[in-house]
Amino acid sequence: MVVYTPITSEKQTVKKIVNGQIYVYERTPYYDSTLKNTKYHYKYVGKEIDGETKRVRSILPRRILIYGPFIPLLKIAESYGLMDMLKSYLTEDEGNRVMALAMSKIVRPLPQNSIQTWYEGTYLSTIMPANLTSQRNSELMDKIGSSDLYRRFSLDLIRKLNPGSSLLYDITSIPSYSLAPIFEYGHAKDHADLEQVNFSLIMEKSRKVPIYYELYPGSIPDVVTLKRTIEYLSPFIREIEIVLDRGFFSLDNLRLISGMRYIMAASLVRKEIKNVFSRAARTVDRADNVIMYEGDPIFCQRASFRIGELDLTGYFYHDPRREAEERSNLHRKLKAKRDEIENLQIRKGMRKTIENIAGSYGRYITYRIENGKVITAAKDNAISAAENRMGRFLLVFRGDYPPSECLSIYRQRDAIEKVFRVMKTDMDIFPLRDHKESTIRGVLFVFFISLIIRSALLRGMQSSHLNEKYSVEKMFLELEKLHMLEDQNGIMRELERTRKQKDVLEALESISWW
Repeated sequence: MVVYTPITSEKQTVKKIVNGQIYVYERTPYYDSTLKNTKYHYKYVGKEIDGETKRVRSILPRRILIYGPFIPLLKIAESYGLMDMLKSYLTEDEGNRVMALAMSKIVRPLPQNSIQTWYEGTYLSTIMPANLTSQRNSELMDKIGSSDLYRRFSLDLIRKLNPGSSLLYDITSIPSYSLAPIFEYGHAKDHADLEQVNFSLIMEKSRKVPIYYELYPGSIPDVVTLKRTIEYLSPFIREIEIVLDRGFFSLDNLRLISGMRYIMAASLVRKEIKNVFSRAARTVDRADNVIMYEGDPIFCQRASFRIGELDLTGYFYHDPRREAEERSNLHRKLKAKRDEIENLQIRKGMRKTIENIAGSYGRYITYRIENGKVITAAKDNAISAAENRMGRFLLVFRGDYPPSECLSIYRQRDAIEKVFRVMKTDMDIFPLRDHKESTIRGVLFVFFISLIIRSALLRGMQSSHLNEKYSVEKMFLELEKLHMLEDQNGIMRELERTRKQKDVLEALESISWW
């Protein structure tokens, strides 16, 4: 036990200014016999507000809740009117549960049986009381998926946002263990052994926010999904301009969109496109064909051609920087594949092993077994043919597009590809494990709400340049340390923000989410 020997009984009042707040302390001097010097014992009294010291209450805290991540997320949901729209179709409790589940997918994707525990430790649980047990969630997903709520919600969102004509469209496959009829075998790259459902998504180009989605059986071809989506949205969007990647390039799709404005990357599958590449590649690299795109020179040449009965127009581009990157990437991976194959031990049935290692690079490699070793060699003609296509691509379009604008609009398709990547990685959407089709439809509706909020957040981070310092996940890790304290009387008080938290939240508060 340490006994402090006070030099004097006089107590002094000391004020400290921290981040603009004046904190008042009571200081009592005492003599430290070890150091043989005077030291001070400080007791926190309270804050000085308007010249008066507000005493610290002795009420104990009841709990501390995660608060930071929900500041921008709630603001986005409010700006887009998401809660109001949900509550126009669902009860208040059901709307709270959908929004809580959607935000959990953004901040902390968890298994169904863990969401309730996490939710009880968040500020959301105080403003959106909800029972998020697995059974209740399944019942709600079944109810949503058995209705056309997702379509009514999307149409209300379209009316509210009044999107421009330019839309980004893509489709991805989602595998599942479900035996529901909508799941069929298709061409999934992930979990190819599982049946799948096709998930198509429409994003508005300017805001980069999802506005509509649809589900189709896994075996339905892309041309059917595209046709149905356009037919459904046409009455609600006056003039549609659609942006598609090369996976949609077909005569059927070109016929379908021939009456609207569009930009689509051409696929080399058709001989007509191969002929365009062959002709344009000989003349595109001329000084008169240079355009500037994001500070870099790119060669561009207009091309006209015919497929079937359609007269088409496009821009043939050659991006030297992209060509160099693609060539370097090819040879780096090719060298790694060859090294791995040549280090294999000779054994029976190793042909299958070599094919698995080579993968898609097998077209550039040949091998033989010599003196007990695997020897590889490059297929120079195949590599040369691939290099001749690198950095070169053809964008087919209908409308009035200068070369730079056409390229800029098409490259904004990255936004929708990133959304699919987020669904499949950060939000852990697959493989789906629910067994009823209606439940799966309900689950995907929750993911759709999550994507709207997360896409808006990402756009805000980009416009405020926060994305140069933080990923979404890293930003949430920082904000999760900002808590809300609830005392025994139920009064909430936000705890002090760190400098990093202040910088993040101040940057996001300046954003117009609309």
